[in-house]
Amino acid sequence: MTFILVGAVIAVPAISIAQFMIGQAVGRVTVVEDAGGKERTVYWRDYPGIAGLDSEEVLQGPTPEEGYETGQEMVGEIRAALTRELKLEWAPTPDGQNGIEPFVDRVQNYFGGESLLTVVNAPPAQSTSVPRAWADKERTIRIFGEITGRYGYGAPALDRFDEWTEEDRIRDLGGATPETQVIVSGSVHGPAGQWLMFTFQDLSKDTDGSFRERLEAPDGSDWQLDTISLSYGANGLLREANREEFEKRLVLFTGLTPPLPLET
Repeated sequence: MTFILVGAVIAVPAISIAQFMIGQAVGRVTVVEDAGGKERTVYWRDYPGIAGLDSEEVLQGPTPEEGYETGQEMVGEIRAALTRELKLEWAPTPDGQNGIEPFVDRVQNYFGGESLLTVVNAPPAQSTSVPRAWADKERTIRIFGEITGRYGYGAPALDRFDEWTEEDRIRDLGGATPETQVIVSGSVHGPAGQWLMFTFQDLSKDTDGSFRERLEAPDGSDWQLDTISLSYGANGLLREANREEFEKRLVLFTGLTPPLPLET
């Protein structure tokens, strides 16, 4: 939601603006003292990884291309299992995703600098129908877990909205509990920052028709209304061409506790 303030001027001291700009330029820092008592400043803007990702896992993990290929294989196994178990069929890849490059290189490291990692976002797979009963949705989630577990992923978890009021849930998700919601989403987290995200979109729970109107796709679009959507991605994988530089830059940060990431 965007708020536009008309006719109001907020005075901000120049020193506050300067401090903010300097903070963004410098990023996070750590002051380290060696055995002789000499201090040095480590600038986390130079960190080659990404805040929240274990660099050792990244080094041991797949390249973006390998992760993408394996992730799509995993999604393919899930699709086949759901077709077999729940008789689901699957739509073609939506037009809006066709031809889109799934790799984004050298994204921010969230410490004020640029990482050497590559973010991966594969196009989603969408079923042409969705299980209506909550028991069948739970069965679907168990299938997710059985298959992703073989790839080293953790257990599936539904997205939590603990700070939302019941009114918020009904307005934005279509119900106060997962059993009654139009939209139920969650994720499964894997090694080296990889993930599988899933969403159930069930318009049979749309009691007043507001979600059908809100979610209606443009004419000619392949996006599904009643659907299970599955998408693989990774928060940052290392290209082989960047490995040597990554390892070299990582030495400076060995043994240090990462600071909190900068707010975005």
